[in-house]
This record gives sequence, C-alpha cells and structure tokens, in this order.
Amino acid sequence: MTNSTADTRKKQRRPLTVKDLIAALAEYPPDLRVVVNGYEASFDNLHVDSLSTMSIRPKPDHAEWEGENEEAWLNPGANEFSAVCIARKSH
Repeated sequence: MTNSTADTRKKQRRPLTVKDLIAALAEYPPDLRVVVNGYEASFDNLHVDSLSTMSIRPKPDHAEWEGENEEAWLNPGANEFSAVCIARKSH
C-alpha cells in the first residue's frame, strides 16, 4: 500500500467535517436527495466512505422510530427515487 493510499484510507476513517462533507457531496448531482438511515437514539460520526447512492421509496406507514423511506427493492413499486445515503455505523 502506498503512502497516498494509506493517507486516503486514514482520512476516510476520521469523522467528517463540514468541509469534508461538502467536498464529498460535490461529487453527486446537485438535485439528488440526501438521506440518513434511521435509528432510535444518540449520534454517530460520519465518514467519507459512509456515502453511497441507492434507490429508495417513501414508507408512509413507518413507526415513529423508523425512517420515512425504505430501500426500493424491499417493496418495489411507484415513487422510487435515487438518493445519497449517509450510512450510520450503528443500526
């Protein structure tokens, strides 16, 4: 592993700053929705490698502790859209 590769991995593992998040999100189309996977309590640090694109759809019958959307493959149908997901490490 080269130093630059090691530096990149190290940078991806540290918690994101606003500057890092802006730079990471700049890689995506500006009109793409941004979501975070839901859970009940507390907070997690975000990391550059926690961003991914996925197809999701609204989940109107969600419990208050669940997220408002679900992955589209779980219940294919209308209202699917692409989004950048910022994945929490604890879920």
